[in-house]
Amino acid sequence: MPHPPDYTKKSSPPGTSAAFGLSRRAPAGKRWGTLMADQQEPQALPQKSPPPPAKINLSTKIGRVIFAPFTAVGWLVRGRSKIDEIVVYSAPPAFYLWVVLAVGFALKFLVPAVVSERSGAWIFIFTLIYFILALLYDMSLKKLVLCTLVVAVIWLFAKYLENLRDIVILGPILHHFSVLDPQYDHGTVMVICWLLLIPWVCSLFEMAFNRKKKFSPNEIAEFHFGEGSELTDRTGLRFVTKYRDVLETLLGFGGGDLLAVDNHQTVIKRYENIVGLWFYWEKLDRILHQRATLVDEDESQDQPPGDQPAP
Repeated sequence: MPHPPDYTKKSSPPGTSAAFGLSRRAPAGKRWGTLMADQQEPQALPQKSPPPPAKINLSTKIGRVIFAPFTAVGWLVRGRSKIDEIVVYSAPPAFYLWVVLAVGFALKFLVPAVVSERSGAWIFIFTLIYFILALLYDMSLKKLVLCTLVVAVIWLFAKYLENLRDIVILGPILHHFSVLDPQYDHGTVMVICWLLLIPWVCSLFEMAFNRKKKFSPNEIAEFHFGEGSELTDRTGLRFVTKYRDVLETLLGFGGGDLLAVDNHQTVIKRYENIVGLWFYWEKLDRILHQRATLVDEDESQDQPPGDQPAP
């Protein structure tokens, strides 16, 4: 039986159509245009579902609460000072409330996930005691070391009497506080923190509008909102730092007092509780030294040629 003809193996003559299912090759120009059109057509990208919102973990929340006072103070201190001047702020006592607020709001996330309710209560109590002692007493470094040594000696002597002489001294005191068994109450601590937040925010406004001081090579400018400004000439003045209270220094981020004294060691001006003074003293000293150099050069130029010292 003869096989049907195989048309795929034969080339169709010119001018014939694709009637028998044979495909004709398109001209080169048409093939190139088709290829370029296929490449230029945008390919439909697969639609992706929007990513789920990122969840803020517990440590991030705690970090934001703790470092919020540092951010506010950094914005105040670094505000708009130029290269040849420095702007500082004097802190009112209400500014030190930041430590109570930071600990109180942080305990909201720590209790009872990280610390127990009893530990949280003692942490908040010791924070309040630290804040009260910082306001009531000026504990210099010498006084703090002396008080620490006295307390340590009394403690060791009491433990010695209890262990060797069987005289009970510290036991009843510690047992009394242990029986009290303070517990962390979320509602009470939050009410205290929210109420204390109001005077702390007011202290920030007071620092910005009434306790701002700008040091430049020529003068010291103080700004008092609603009252006016005060300019102090720096001629003949020297500046000395004094950290009279270690507790307030820690709460003021290295804060201290800046004293302006004359040649007779008389205090002419006192700038108390400068926030971050320990960190900004290098820049402040450079500005003050720049003024002293300019004064020395002017005095040497004003002297007659015969009075100038020989090099």
